[in-house]
Amino acid sequence: MGKISHDDKMRIQTLREQGLGPTLIQKAYPEKRWSLGTLKTICERVDKTGSAVERRKGSGRPKSARNDENIAKVAEMICSQEDRPGTSKSTRDIAREVGTSQTSVQRIASRDLGLNCFKRVPVQVLTGATKQKRLERCTTLLRRFSVKKTKTVFFTDEKLFYLSPPVNTHNNPVWSAGLKRGIDPKRLLVQRAKFSAHVMVSAGVCFSGKGRLHFVDDKAKINADYYINSLLPKLLEDCETLMPDGYTFQQDGAPAHTSRHAQEWLAQQTPDFVNKDEWPPNSPDLNPLDYYVWGAMLHKYQRFVPKPTNVAELRGVLEVIWDDLPHESIQKAVLAFRKRLQACCQSEGGHFEHLLRP
Repeated sequence: MGKISHDDKMRIQTLREQGLGPTLIQKAYPEKRWSLGTLKTICERVDKTGSAVERRKGSGRPKSARNDENIAKVAEMICSQEDRPGTSKSTRDIAREVGTSQTSVQRIASRDLGLNCFKRVPVQVLTGATKQKRLERCTTLLRRFSVKKTKTVFFTDEKLFYLSPPVNTHNNPVWSAGLKRGIDPKRLLVQRAKFSAHVMVSAGVCFSGKGRLHFVDDKAKINADYYINSLLPKLLEDCETLMPDGYTFQQDGAPAHTSRHAQEWLAQQTPDFVNKDEWPPNSPDLNPLDYYVWGAMLHKYQRFVPKPTNVAELRGVLEVIWDDLPHESIQKAVLAFRKRLQACCQSEGGHFEHLLRP
């Protein structure tokens, strides 16, 4: 029999409070396959403490590392001091100074101090002038795009995908009963070429769906001419297929996008577009492709089996992953655009990713 769940313990507690003994409780739920010894232990705990899930005070193994002295030391070092940001220490450094394990420090932080652990979020560098532009342009975009209007925006972007993407070795350890030198190198060593082969893709998404995945020619430089002649016509075909009644074309502030020729071309060829003076600078946190689509594709690619061995296979894999992206998730990402504009305004053009719900 496996471990009894919290809900089952509460059920047993209720039956015990109604006067049932271990044997009757076992007969009442034969499908649970509860052992009589376990039921006796839980019933005794209910009789002594009034609860099936709380242990008697003082029971269990005495604390060693998580004592009052160590808790006080960890509390002093794990968070930044008032008016002194950045003075916090890592759990590894704290463990070294306190003289205990890193796991004990983590337990003190979560269980004794009630602290939460969060991953650091990489963001763009924002100057004061950039924040001001983000604030002004986000305010304008909020007025321009209602929820209904947002559903007609075609968001576009380009992305590099590497044949051998970086691997987070910290989150993917190799476990072995023996020594490190006894592990098969194929399991332990992660190979990655210094200059990994890659492909660049261009694509667009909207509330109605996603366009096609367009591959940039090998060794091609995305300048204004290439963008106008090779990518924009394909992206506009996707727009017209997904939204034949009209759309607003969006692009970021890449040099090829903001060039005079590209701006003039879009003014002539599209019913509406976000021009170079309207899109906030340094704002991947406002483009659904950046804050959802590319990350979702990379996540699926890292788990794709078998892995591609050359660029041609990489293209095929990316097309499979692109086709499998769920429509509902893309719709949610598009609708999150206005919420992110609002968050950017609330942070006065500064970073806001840390303010969003996970």
